[in-house]
Amino acid sequence: MNPDYHQHITHWVKNGGVLVYCGKDIDPYQTAMEWWNTNGLKYSSPSVHLFELLGLAATPGTGEYSCGKGKVYILRTEPKSFVLEKEQDDTYFATVKKAFESTPNTSVLETKNNFYLKRGPYIIASVVDESVSNAPLELKGLFIDLFDPELPVLRTKTVRPDEQTYLYDVAKIADKRKPAVLCGASRIYGEAFQKGIYSFVAKSPANTNNVSRVYLPKRPKQVTMRNKAGGIIAIKSTWDEASHTCLVKFENDPEGVTVLIEL
Repeated sequence: MNPDYHQHITHWVKNGGVLVYCGKDIDPYQTAMEWWNTNGLKYSSPSVHLFELLGLAATPGTGEYSCGKGKVYILRTEPKSFVLEKEQDDTYFATVKKAFESTPNTSVLETKNNFYLKRGPYIIASVVDESVSNAPLELKGLFIDLFDPELPVLRTKTVRPDEQTYLYDVAKIADKRKPAVLCGASRIYGEAFQKGIYSFVAKSPANTNNVSRVYLPKRPKQVTMRNKAGGIIAIKSTWDEASHTCLVKFENDPEGVTVLIEL
């Protein structure tokens, strides 16, 4: 951390941002020799510097404060208390709800029993078993189930309380004209696509089995595999038309397995 971060936070709040600050500033770390108490600065904690920039008192109490176009909500409670002390999280949740709904052009805060995160083609979801309901999370689309060792293609995925899922969203493939290994149990090297043949080298520990799913623009004519010495390796491959993916299974080799897919 450095004081420049506080400048950015202050700018954001004064232009309409809503900040929730929780803490009593009693952590021993506050007394460490750091930027807020060296080089001519004599703040007792970094928060005092932030509050000064926001135009607040050095140690404001619990409450709601206006700051430019934005607001600051302060809870003089140590964050660990929200999980260690009974019902302390109620105050925290109520404050966050109020802060969210005080922002212009926002809807009412919705509570749910699941976490859902998307990053590119990847989806992570979890349904908790002690929450506002016991309803499962229903996901619809075209997914590869990355938690299943067989890497099946699914059109729906039901996540029940106390369950998690990790999916690859096939609809998010950026270039549908280009073959690509989407997931599998190996490191991939030397990918090439020339004259209708997609090739790559897969490396993984010996005495383990590989299951990989490969995206292809069309159904493959032939799939072959060779070891480093050039010998043919036994392979099982299955085509899935809906996802345009080929599931391949073979024995891993740390020296590398060359995969050749003819389209």
